[in-house]
Amino acid sequence: MNQYGVQHGPAYLEGITKKHEDTKTDEVEWKGKLQTTDGHDKFHIFYYGDLTEDDLIAWYDSTPLLVYAEHTVTGERYLLIDSAKHGYDAMLCETYSEKEINDRPLRPYLDVEGEDIFEVELTAYYNVPWDEEFGEDVDENGTYELITGERMGFDQVKRDGYDAFAIRILNRKGVWTDIVQEELA
Repeated sequence: MNQYGVQHGPAYLEGITKKHEDTKTDEVEWKGKLQTTDGHDKFHIFYYGDLTEDDLIAWYDSTPLLVYAEHTVTGERYLLIDSAKHGYDAMLCETYSEKEINDRPLRPYLDVEGEDIFEVELTAYYNVPWDEEFGEDVDENGTYELITGERMGFDQVKRDGYDAFAIRILNRKGVWTDIVQEELA
């Protein structure tokens, strides 16, 4: 793992993603494909937020966006991003009320082609030198205190504290659509 925690990507996506080994990326980028342990890679997308004219999912007013993928066979949902708790700002700078966090009803995502089943590609960007900037604040148990007061293992903080996150989907017709491009620091 390099200084930015890129080798494994976000900790909460572990076990449901397959890292793109064949993709040449720079040291601050992690790229993976959403895929269950049985190899299933087709999902419905559900989100809370606004759709921009470019079909990107964006925050609704000042309420953080939320995106899930739903297994097309089992209906199991997988959290892709919650801007209220993932990323640098949510972990170190911003707090949200329980009402804001709990009042985010999900809507199904349809692309411009009217498709609702997708393969999902995720990208996390790591430009924060965590060890240099925050390493001295890690306690003897290896945990770090987030802005919310919650303590979390420092390795997980580095993995989930990315500074940008993107989601790209591929429909059954072979059309790619960028649906999330979040700056989180």
